[in-house]
Amino acid sequence: MIGQVMPTMMPLALDTARARDVGIAFDLAVRGGPRLAVVIEDGTATVTRDVPPRAYDCRITAAPTAFLLVSFRRTPLWKAVARGGIPAGGRRPWLAPRLSRLIATP
Repeated sequence: MIGQVMPTMMPLALDTARARDVGIAFDLAVRGGPRLAVVIEDGTATVTRDVPPRAYDCRITAAPTAFLLVSFRRTPLWKAVARGGIPAGGRRPWLAPRLSRLIATP
């Protein structure tokens, strides 16, 4: 589901007001599933499957269950991070929580 739906739905769920003047590139890897490049620039989002080479600001490696529970606001992000379900890394890992604030809940 994540690899098929997210590239289409995430750009539609972007909070354009919050994303205005934002420039962040996320490498989102779902364990046992796809890797997605989520690029937010000036109020628009582009999600590409099979991450192309690029300098990403933040890499998020997520367990599928933890990712979906946080995405649908069924579990707080801090709890998933504390349990090891959604660790962040890369050049600017502190940007990881911004992704959930920029993408609205379905």
